[in-house]
Amino acid sequence: HLPELLKGDRRTVVLATGDPLYYGIGSTLLRFVSPERLNFHPAPTAFQRLFAELGQPWENVRLFSFHARKSPVPYRAVLNSSLSVIYGDPQRPAQKIASELIAAFPEAAERKAGAGCNLGLPDELILRGTLAEIADNPAAAASLSVLAVLPDDTEQPPLPLGLPDETYVHHKNMITHPEVRAVVLSKLRLAPGVLWDLGAGSGSVGIEAAGMCPGLQVFAIEKDVERVQHILKNIDKEGLTNIQVLQGKSEVLTAELPRPNRIFIGGGGKELLEAAFERLVPGGILVMTAVMLDTIAMMCHTLREHRQEFLTLQVSRAEEILPGNSMIRAENPIAVGVWRKGSRK
Repeated sequence: HLPELLKGDRRTVVLATGDPLYYGIGSTLLRFVSPERLNFHPAPTAFQRLFAELGQPWENVRLFSFHARKSPVPYRAVLNSSLSVIYGDPQRPAQKIASELIAAFPEAAERKAGAGCNLGLPDELILRGTLAEIADNPAAAASLSVLAVLPDDTEQPPLPLGLPDETYVHHKNMITHPEVRAVVLSKLRLAPGVLWDLGAGSGSVGIEAAGMCPGLQVFAIEKDVERVQHILKNIDKEGLTNIQVLQGKSEVLTAELPRPNRIFIGGGGKELLEAAFERLVPGGILVMTAVMLDTIAMMCHTLREHRQEFLTLQVSRAEEILPGNSMIRAENPIAVGVWRKGSRK
């Protein structure tokens, strides 16, 4: 009935709790009425009340909300912030969110935290302690709850760059290994925009790009159904919301995607390279890797006028062959090509 109530010149009053422009009714009202016709009178929000009770300055806070959302917890963003707040809902109250943070990064168990339950109601409850204590406290399961992760010196999650292979679910070595991954990401010169990860395999390159650059929207395309499921599990484990997985052939699916600023191709043919480069926005960068000689030869002769770099990487690792005796064993060399489209005018 809201659109009907807002029609005409009648003065209408809408009562709301907290700040109506912070996950409140304000956004809904603005869909029907221009800002010039609305006057907002904000009250303190739930997180402001919680910080007042905790005596915690909040000018550097990062805000997150899981209200009516099923997305994975962005644990790196939450825990790498000196101060963060997460709004829960009846399905994911403060107790469950604290448990999810610890499950994703067990070292966070002793991180200082606070929770506000049923704020502003007669049974309001303020909890202080660690994430582990809040995760174990049934009172933190209240349907109306806010979790605050407070500043302290506990260990924080590392930068998601060149993570170990065992971090990812992958099939038959279908993964870009950490050292190559780190070089590829450096050559991509990540920036906010759109990244295509074509032939994504385990999704490791796209996932690490999404984790390092929150303003980047990543599209990971993989034709193998089983590998797509692996990518989804890896995304969920990393708690990312800025990466989407598409199952099918890159040549078909990319036609419907927004034009990319960055492209990574983990192996493919000349047609894919040329078609992908054609869709790249001016100033965009494409990086491709290969191990097969035929593919490497193709990379040498395709789009040469746009190619900026061509290099090979070879990693050698120490391997124990006998107790107390190791040798250096070389892995297959990887070719890396970097192309850049003409600059924006």
